[in-house]
Amino acid sequence: MSAFILLAAILSMANSNIQAPDLGEIQRVSDQGPFHPTWASLSALKVPDWYLDGKFGIFIHWGVYSVPAYGSEWYPRQMYQQGSAEFKHHVSTYGSQKLFGYRDFIPQFKAERFDPDAWAALFKEAGAKFVVPVAEHHDGFAMYDCSLSDWCAAKMGPKRDIIGDLAKALRKQKLVLGLSSHRAEHWWFFNGGRAFDSDVADPKNAGLYGPARPENEPPSQEFLDDWLRRTCELVDKYKPQLVWFDWWIEQPAFKPYLQKFAAYYYNSVKGAAINYKNAAFPRKAAVLDLERGQLAGTSPTYWQTDTSISNNSWGYVVPQHYKSAESIVGDLVDIVSKNGALLLNIGPKPDGTIPDEEQQILRDVGKWLRVNGEAIYGTRPFLVFGEGPTKVGGGMFTDTNRAAFTGEDFRFTVKKNTLYAICLAWPGKVAHVRSLADKNLRFGGTVTKVELLGHKEGLRWSNGPGGLTIEVPDEKPCDYAFVFRISGLKNIQFGGPIRADSSGQFILPAALAELHGAKLQIESQGGRQDIGFWDDPSEWVSWQVEEIKNGEYDVELDVAAAAGDSVAVVGIGDEKQTVAIPKTAAWSEFRTIHCEPITVDKSGAATITVHASSAGDWHAINLAEIRLIPRK
Repeated sequence: MSAFILLAAILSMANSNIQAPDLGEIQRVSDQGPFHPTWASLSALKVPDWYLDGKFGIFIHWGVYSVPAYGSEWYPRQMYQQGSAEFKHHVSTYGSQKLFGYRDFIPQFKAERFDPDAWAALFKEAGAKFVVPVAEHHDGFAMYDCSLSDWCAAKMGPKRDIIGDLAKALRKQKLVLGLSSHRAEHWWFFNGGRAFDSDVADPKNAGLYGPARPENEPPSQEFLDDWLRRTCELVDKYKPQLVWFDWWIEQPAFKPYLQKFAAYYYNSVKGAAINYKNAAFPRKAAVLDLERGQLAGTSPTYWQTDTSISNNSWGYVVPQHYKSAESIVGDLVDIVSKNGALLLNIGPKPDGTIPDEEQQILRDVGKWLRVNGEAIYGTRPFLVFGEGPTKVGGGMFTDTNRAAFTGEDFRFTVKKNTLYAICLAWPGKVAHVRSLADKNLRFGGTVTKVELLGHKEGLRWSNGPGGLTIEVPDEKPCDYAFVFRISGLKNIQFGGPIRADSSGQFILPAALAELHGAKLQIESQGGRQDIGFWDDPSEWVSWQVEEIKNGEYDVELDVAAAAGDSVAVVGIGDEKQTVAIPKTAAWSEFRTIHCEPITVDKSGAATITVHASSAGDWHAINLAEIRLIPRK
């Protein structure tokens, strides 16, 4: 019996007896170590290898909201928002919300055709390495056997532990289990139902509809304690290796509860990680997640995009507007090249079947991965993420904005000394990889071999001042995103200490900076990557350099400062200089600012830092690059 199957059997027998831990037990586990409920302690998290290597996961939004199949998975909220399309649809289709409320959909949510083994086999065929079903959405109906509520799938509707059954099937396929909790938003999710005569006001429905308080009202201690116990129960019952949170946990009242949960979780489950949005966690304490969006450049810390196979909903609705498998593969490649993972959502029907269109898209993605997966799984980012004319904007809710990729668009990944150049559209007879001519990249070795994955014969190629030129065969090895495997290069992985170029100059780009603060992010402005969201003067950035020689260095900073004049302090080791940064007209208007020379007394490794001079002198800046230039 494999370890995965044995674990599934043990958990199956134990789950039914596990109750939500009390607050005293949660405190005990969170204090026992090695992690403790402080950001400093939690920032010692090491992102697990299964996650760094897996790259591609499946998200599942499935619940009672799939029964009305109208609008989106926010139907349970919108049906109580007077004047909304969902409100009008509900009244005309089902009657008043007092006589037929959201609770009345539960008996129709039967999951009678739910086959967890078939789901797991499909996800395996799709090439996914981890799966994250929604354990509880904002609607308050838990999809697991919740000991703190009767409003759950184990006791109503399907009357089975959906999460438990799926967990067993996933582990049999050796897929990693994650879970998502959207419980935080339940504090206010049904508040529209208190504005008129509806079933939300009926006390016997309080277990489903919850407090239904205003969004601007902080959650109560009772609600927060319940949130913590429910989330820890998920950990104890199902041992997920990934816990995904939606955005409302960023409310200040959640902070000590997040710290306590994270310590409890990390102390309880080995190889675990948490997903968060915005600035709910420090960057090193969990893994940043961007909803329906990507980063514009490479992040030094691992991150994730969650997006849906459908452009108009996360849950099952009619009609759906689906993404193509080609666009999903393009996004996967772009995300992985920037040190990220893709969590792709599906929305099953209320009977437990996955729509045929979604199954086909998943199979098409899996077909591509069977040919090209070595350029995705287990890879790390190259010194630059890619090249080409098609720009991918940074930020959330941008996943439908980009233009189609062209045969000049490449994304790069690395596995040891193998470089994968992924051409995102068919290049024609010749492919040009221009980044291999960039002297600033400072990799070692020379190209010795070029292959096209899925093509059995060798390729003709040449490497010259303009980069690598590859003669492309007539027949395509797959339908989209074509992978060239390039051998012979060295020192090609993103990250690590920065070395000087041939002139002795150190170039410190935003993408290679260590970000010290919860708000700082790598973004893109004016076609350049920069360190943005730098409005907190307590936050700072650093770079590690090696083999810097003693002597004087001129320092140049490329900065935009649309918020006003600022004063920064640049340091090389213990030596520092203050530099005035004048206001610019726009965040995309980068100016080169010259700092007074800094003297390096000792050759060797050094840390380059940039801090705010003081809170009073600080306005937000975007920092694109620093250059250290040896004085002659």
